[in-house]
Amino acid sequence: MKPQLLKITPPPNSSFNFFAQDAAFFATPWHYHPEYEIVLVLESTGKKFVGSNISHFKPGDLCMIGSYLPHYYRNDEQFYAKDANIRAKSLVIHFLEDFMGGNFFDLPECQAIKNLLERSKLGLNFGHQTVKKVAAKIEGLQYLTGINRLLELIAVLAILSESEDMQELTTNSMSLQNEVDSARINGVLSYIVQNYQQEIQLAEVAKLANMSESAFSRYFKKRTRRTFSQFIAEIRIEHACKLLVQDKMSISAIALESGFNNLSNFNRQFKLLKKTTPLAYRSTFNR
Repeated sequence: MKPQLLKITPPPNSSFNFFAQDAAFFATPWHYHPEYEIVLVLESTGKKFVGSNISHFKPGDLCMIGSYLPHYYRNDEQFYAKDANIRAKSLVIHFLEDFMGGNFFDLPECQAIKNLLERSKLGLNFGHQTVKKVAAKIEGLQYLTGINRLLELIAVLAILSESEDMQELTTNSMSLQNEVDSARINGVLSYIVQNYQQEIQLAEVAKLANMSESAFSRYFKKRTRRTFSQFIAEIRIEHACKLLVQDKMSISAIALESGFNNLSNFNRQFKLLKKTTPLAYRSTFNR
């Protein structure tokens, strides 16, 4: 099932979109959009799909979803019963990266928020401590207007950027320090993306970065917070997840297509990263 591109238009008198959702169940399909999204679940339970991640949600679940990252909230089965006396409620914020002006988040005072936006492209879940700090502010947005409403959203983003209990939901982000650093890691990543379906030797990638194997291993782990082999496994598993939900290929064929020559190794790596088996992952999504 391919995600749908949704068009989101904020109200005429606002630079961002905010709405309180109150329905029998969350009806928006598997979708994506250029806007960043913040979702605070107030009532209902179910599973949320963010990128290739599948996790349970309940009241108090707070998630930030980056630009163009596919996502979908699916309520538990009892919410779809005709006589169900329960509701699905959430507060949702949508905003574009330049809603404050093209260079606003490049200001020195906004670096933490800029980092938050970058990390959110992998999907972020926030723990109880952050929810306690920010829930009232998110709820209060619906009662504010004008500049006060705008300032309150910035305050929400500032609190999220300082969270100590946020969790990335998909593959980890990069940590780059300068243009040379960025060019080097981008060259490495381009090579990996073009060749991850084949066997990749550490020596050839280290040579590409003009470094020794040991120096490259240390450099790569510092920048990606993953060993080289872990990172390649994650890229392959992310690709496998897309095939599992979009294609009817067999599990063994998906393993080969994703760069795993050994089915048992594929199953082991998949379960290590996704906490479930490939077959169960596909079944959960298709349900």
